[in-house]
Amino acid sequence: MAIRIPKRLQEACSRIPDRQEWVRRLPDVVSELAARWSLTLEDPLENKEISIAWVAPAVRGDGARAVLKLGVPHMEALHEIDGLRFWNGNPTAHLLEADDGFNAMLLERCLPGTHLRDLPEPEQDAVMADLMPRLWRVPPMPHPFRPLSEMTAN
Repeated sequence: MAIRIPKRLQEACSRIPDRQEWVRRLPDVVSELAARWSLTLEDPLENKEISIAWVAPAVRGDGARAVLKLGVPHMEALHEIDGLRFWNGNPTAHLLEADDGFNAMLLERCLPGTHLRDLPEPEQDAVMADLMPRLWRVPPMPHPFRPLSEMTAN
């Protein structure tokens, strides 16, 4: 399967050997996941917000819309899949499928997909005020999540 690798992703991976290898393997991994999860893929998204993931709209074998995301391994995304499993679609997009080894996620496609930054600031505040209590939950032990103090040390 021929896939296009967005310019920002290529640039973000060009100077780090592990990331160069990740990009080199990307077409084979995308092909494998598309076959395993019965996906028809559209062109990958390319915008200023996406620089360390390959993200493409997809259609599942049953006709449902989804998004395939393969994230470059990095500290901020270390437990992204775990977090999506924990919240289980409330208030996040549903994680439909995942492959932890490839850091790959098949996500519910949120439509219309309005970016929060596109809303007037008072509306952004209202959206965040609604989401924060739904996000603030303590996961049961044991869990993989790092404390915020560890993430912000440095």
